[in-house]
Amino acid sequence: MSELINKINESVVNLSKSEQKEILKFSKRLESYIHVPTNKKEFERMISFSSNAFLVNFVLKVLDDYKYPEESKYPFDIVSYWYSICLLALSNIEEARKFPINLGNQFLKTEHNDLFLFRRILGFIKDPAYEPLTKDIENYFLSKQNEIESYKWAKEIGLELPSDNNWALFFEISTDGKFRFGNDLTDKEKENRLRITTSVYPLQDKKCWEIELKNWNKTISAWWPTLSKNEIKLEKKRKNYTLKTEPSLRGLKEVIQEIETALDIKLDRTIYSKQFKGKIKNKNAVQKWLMEK
Repeated sequence: MSELINKINESVVNLSKSEQKEILKFSKRLESYIHVPTNKKEFERMISFSSNAFLVNFVLKVLDDYKYPEESKYPFDIVSYWYSICLLALSNIEEARKFPINLGNQFLKTEHNDLFLFRRILGFIKDPAYEPLTKDIENYFLSKQNEIESYKWAKEIGLELPSDNNWALFFEISTDGKFRFGNDLTDKEKENRLRITTSVYPLQDKKCWEIELKNWNKTISAWWPTLSKNEIKLEKKRKNYTLKTEPSLRGLKEVIQEIETALDIKLDRTIYSKQFKGKIKNKNAVQKWLMEK
């Protein structure tokens, strides 16, 4: 349970039983969510609560006295906080609706790591009062695109990305170049079959790409840049390997080459699994780029 939910629950002691029931029903709902709202449907989970003026004013007072959760509190505190922000944004109470706007402007001023969460939430809010903030945050991210690895990579290989944040892609290659289920693999294949999954997306918490290397039984694994800087974790009494090549999206092919040399394997560059979300054009550019020497 998050500190925010605890604070909400502790703040009901002086309320009537019926009022306590309303608040605790809301906090129980918050407790059931496992990640921040990522789409319109999840954002609209707060609609049923937003018409309750007593609840909205209560949550507003709690948030007024509560500091935005630090990164170390993730994921539980962040989840309940962002659903509370959705609640305030959906309400008809002016002071409540001002809170997300003021917080968003603070995030923009400090270039907060979680500004991308505001960008996503604002896409679901149809309220003229939020238009200036939406425009300012969108302009901020558009101004950063030339500096971001995912956009630089796309431009270099001829992949055309939309200017908005409603896109993402991933692609996967492996040592056998085929889609395989775990039940189809022998014990030896579970050890020796390696796959690399590459994810690319707009700027989120200072990241815009991830490269994951693993075999089925997870005795070989790496996840850049999230878990380790350059290291490949090798189980079964083998010493971990540190890449000489700095892991990066634009340097993916060089990373693949070093992995092949270090682990004495050969990866098939044929993409056998992929997904493109949003208005991405010239998608074949990714496969073409991987195949080029």
